[in-house]
Amino acid sequence: MTTFVILSKLSLHRPGEIKSLAEIDKELNRRLDSEYPEVKRTASYVLLGEFDFLHIFESPDATITAKISLLLHSLGMGSTQTLTAIPFSEFHNVTEE
Repeated sequence: MTTFVILSKLSLHRPGEIKSLAEIDKELNRRLDSEYPEVKRTASYVLLGEFDFLHIFESPDATITAKISLLLHSLGMGSTQTLTAIPFSEFHNVTEE
């Protein structure tokens, strides 16, 4: 499994249509469980800054993670940025080679 970080920002185009944060989170959990059971969300944070949320996922590959990013868009996120996260211990091994 690979660790991915998805930064997301709520859409400001139609704020009246945005669900409450609790509803968005419940819907995200429901959809992850039913559509992507192989994916594990390990953490989520509300951010102060350019992005509104940070989600950390363990996913089999980038294609499935891209689908999760699209899922976040369907739940009202206006933009996302997806990053691959490499544990420092693994990166340290790379630098030793």
